[in-house]
Amino acid sequence: MGIQIERIARDLDILNSFTATPGKGITRFTFSEPYMRARAYVSEELRIVGARVSTAVGGNLCGRLEGSIRGIPSVMTGSHIDSVLQGGRFDGVAGVVAALEVARVMAEKKTPHRHPIDVVVFAEEEGSRFGSVMIGSRAWIGKLSSKDLHRFKDADGTSYFAAMEKAGLNPEDAPLLRSGMVKAMIELHIEQSLVLESKGLSIGVVEGINGIKQFLVTITGVPNHAGATPMGLRHDALQGAVRAIAAVEEIAIQDLGANTVATVGMLTCDPGQANVIPGRVQFTVDVRDLDTERIDQAAQRILSVIQTICRARGLTFDIKPRSDTPPVRLSKELVQLIEETAQQKQVQALRMASGALHDSSILPEVTEVGMIFVPSKAGRSHCPEEETDLKDLRTGTEILLGAVAKLAS
Repeated sequence: MGIQIERIARDLDILNSFTATPGKGITRFTFSEPYMRARAYVSEELRIVGARVSTAVGGNLCGRLEGSIRGIPSVMTGSHIDSVLQGGRFDGVAGVVAALEVARVMAEKKTPHRHPIDVVVFAEEEGSRFGSVMIGSRAWIGKLSSKDLHRFKDADGTSYFAAMEKAGLNPEDAPLLRSGMVKAMIELHIEQSLVLESKGLSIGVVEGINGIKQFLVTITGVPNHAGATPMGLRHDALQGAVRAIAAVEEIAIQDLGANTVATVGMLTCDPGQANVIPGRVQFTVDVRDLDTERIDQAAQRILSVIQTICRARGLTFDIKPRSDTPPVRLSKELVQLIEETAQQKQVQALRMASGALHDSSILPEVTEVGMIFVPSKAGRSHCPEEETDLKDLRTGTEILLGAVAKLAS
């Protein structure tokens, strides 16, 4: 038997029954009770198909189907099951249930494979509980130390390490994931955008994961009486800020082309009174692209515009970097393999970049990485309205199965 959509639907229903906010989206923070119940379900399903289940460094779950040759690198697939607050049913979970179904089918059909197959669940991909993304995958490859895991704390002051131990996970003796231990990693994920749906396609092949440059802009003017201060004598911080914010969009669209995206996602105004001219405004700028040079160009042009606007309006400004994550190019060989597998199944696939970060962006330091995208309806994600057609998920899982089988054979 091949991929069974009924089993995938059942896995989704069961995993998403484990939530701290029933009826209000999925809230499943790392190492919480709902998280551990979902993790236990995946573990048991892996054991049923004959996988050896273990906990890796950082609290990641790994279920291994041994290959015919011991001691050679594994082929890895999987994703995450933690969520944002009141998130959706498919983010991360789609990749986990797809990987689980691949393991089932290969075990049922006794598909010969020389390489072991590892089904993985990465911990704390979202950063919702401990305030930092992809902690599990970063710890697994040695980018985070045990000291770091003690340093990351949730809102109650519980450290990542303490929460992991309280949940019954203590993988201190587990080995780090080093270069040469994994032949390849393929992650299936929902797109979390509108591109595939807008083109009427079921499959995206991810060539790379966008880099991010994010900074906080503070524009300072002079707060004053809204009625008594003439228009020509004002130093209105908000009027300067809104012109700079409008320029952010124009620079991304007109100057740098379709691949660059730039967002102002947070804005605060002080003193925030209806009858007071704003004296201080802060806003964030988030620039993303698969090309480092275009990211830097966008940031420089935005900075230049802010300087010009503030100089003309008698305002001062300050810019503080918040994050600077370089783009990650995924394996050209795996891009080609996924494309060829899709073509064999008569499925048109679109090469594309991922605008969101994933654990797959961490693993190229130790192995070849590929990603398969399936569409998100209306592009919705990180919300209860998040939805992916099960037919598309089945298609993605079939392509994942084909690619994993080829790599492991």
